[in-house]
Amino acid sequence: MLKPANLRKIASNIESESIKHYLNDLGVLSIRERELQGIERLVRHFIDEQVPLKFFYIGYSMPKISKEFDLLAFDQMHRVVNIELKSQADYDEEKVRKQLINNKYYLSQVAKEIKPFTYNSDSDIIYTLTEQDELEATDASSTPLFLASEFYRILATFDSIDVGNLDSLFKVNLYLVSPFRETHAFLEGDYLLSQQQQVLQNNILTISESGFYAVNVLSGNGKALMLYDTVKKLSKNNTVLIVHVGKLNAAQSILRRNYDWKIIPIRQFMKKIKSKKLQNFDYIFIDEAQNLSIKNINTIRKYFQEHLHLAYIFLIGDKLRIK
Repeated sequence: MLKPANLRKIASNIESESIKHYLNDLGVLSIRERELQGIERLVRHFIDEQVPLKFFYIGYSMPKISKEFDLLAFDQMHRVVNIELKSQADYDEEKVRKQLINNKYYLSQVAKEIKPFTYNSDSDIIYTLTEQDELEATDASSTPLFLASEFYRILATFDSIDVGNLDSLFKVNLYLVSPFRETHAFLEGDYLLSQQQQVLQNNILTISESGFYAVNVLSGNGKALMLYDTVKKLSKNNTVLIVHVGKLNAAQSILRRNYDWKIIPIRQFMKKIKSKKLQNFDYIFIDEAQNLSIKNINTIRKYFQEHLHLAYIFLIGDKLRIK
């Protein structure tokens, strides 16, 4: 279990071998030298020893989400301070902005008030977000500017505490939105894809040649959200069909009826193919494809080779159960 650290203790012992034992005892098993140097340089700006800088969680990684925070601190009023550490003077500021927005979303599920910051130790600049999610920079090398900054004001008065096991706070079900169970949240875009989901989606969106493709997704890895978010993105400029291998659920029927999503069950899809009455689509996603018979797969492949050679057809399913 990850335990919170005292940043001043780290900064004052950065050259000592004891710092490794200190971090290991806290459960901080992987931290780069540049991040330690960034912490040391940041702490150096806090000349007033009355600013404790205690109870900071270092390198917390959310289970199953592949989301990591460099520094987190919480107080009894359910507020959180997040500080991301960068060590490249010309680091892309747009990437900084997007990361802070992303972090703010995840932290909004566990805190009433979020203060997100990024500290670039090479340029000695502190970034935060405005009310409009624009980037705001403070030159920390200027002592007057640093002491007058929101960053210093918050850290100087923030009464951080040990909140125990962060895994019990960052519950996975707070983030795994289902397009079927939380359809409204899905349509409103009130979610973010995990790193694994983003990789799968990028693999689909970057394919440049039409044809047949199999996308192997193990059960329980957010396949539905990845697929339906991909369809939502593609539908802005393309015609897209979802074929569900099985009966449609209530949410799929609502998406069809109320939001004009093109979703049909496999039985209807096969009938259209056999009667050669399937309209042209730019993209076709066959979900739960592991349940397709070999006969159906061969029929689908033959049909598209003869009739829709320019389409992108994706079979989405669990490769361990493909028949």
